[in-house]
Amino acid sequence: MRVRAVVVLAAMPLLLGAWTQSSENHMPWNPRGKAVVKTPDGVSHVIHYSVCNFGPAAGRLRFGGEAATNYLSIVVARRKGNPTVFDIIDGVMTLPRLDIAVLGTAHVQDVFKRGTFVLHKHKGGGVTGKARYTGSWNCG
Repeated sequence: MRVRAVVVLAAMPLLLGAWTQSSENHMPWNPRGKAVVKTPDGVSHVIHYSVCNFGPAAGRLRFGGEAATNYLSIVVARRKGNPTVFDIIDGVMTLPRLDIAVLGTAHVQDVFKRGTFVLHKHKGGGVTGKARYTGSWNCG
């Protein structure tokens, strides 16, 4: 019985560590990628480094690198009938003195390597706030 308990306790960090890791975390950050975010008060923030993944119906764009203070991560879903417009269905943005969940719309160009976006603060339950953040991205 004690042997089983030791084996289970020894295996837990391995199992939990593997569970928290996703394949997207192992994608290399592209140093040429960047996003530019303009806040409602007119201040622009450049966020360097990117990881961009697109599938047939959805994608994830992340900007900021692993140890960045400015960070943007959005999940996009293709809008039916318009292949260049994506709905931002989930996201988080971290800028100086700001850490919010976001929803919005993205317009893609150049086979998803670059585009523009409009973000709104996500209040929960699909409700968006009035604050409007605009910007562009280039996956590099």
